[in-house]
Amino acid sequence: MVFISIFAFSQNHGNLIPINSCPTYTIVPLRTYTDIPEDQCYYMKDTNNELQDYVGTWKGIWDNKMLFITYKKIANRYNPHFKYNEDLLIAKFRVTDSNGTILFDNTSDSDNNAKIIGSGFAVIGAKAGPEKDIGGKYTMLYHDISLCNLRGSIYINFTNAAKTQMQFEFNQRKRYIFPECYFYNYPESQYPRPLPNMGGIILTKQ
Repeated sequence: MVFISIFAFSQNHGNLIPINSCPTYTIVPLRTYTDIPEDQCYYMKDTNNELQDYVGTWKGIWDNKMLFITYKKIANRYNPHFKYNEDLLIAKFRVTDSNGTILFDNTSDSDNNAKIIGSGFAVIGAKAGPEKDIGGKYTMLYHDISLCNLRGSIYINFTNAAKTQMQFEFNQRKRYIFPECYFYNYPESQYPRPLPNMGGIILTKQ
């Protein structure tokens, strides 16, 4: 094991709040598929610097719309579900129509309120087991409260050796539209669709 002295933080209503102050952390790599003890000063670290290649702004086209998505690496963030610290990606995006009119834009959201958050190189998360590693695809979760709790999983992977092109797949969860939702009475064809949900698209690094 590798140890590092560091201070842990978590998000709490947009603010970074100390979780604990461990004198050392036990470092495990991103592709760790065994159970990690909860709240025992473990840190799932990007020891091979795999996430850095994703960082930056990427662009793709689908259905006469343009997607601009920016990935950022966040180091040593506390995961309140699995209860350890980890390195991960977050993402923010802007979508425009063919005339350049902005349809969706969350790029001004704070990092703590990012709607897309990484969950690791596995289908079901870091504890899924090596058989769930899907060929190097990085998994992210999308949750958009402003669109009546639209949710889904995103899978990204590079498609060329230079890592300048990326396959982007979004699998939207079945949505339940409640009366308080602003598009409750819309026909389904007019529901907001911020991300490509069929077949995926290729993004190019800018």
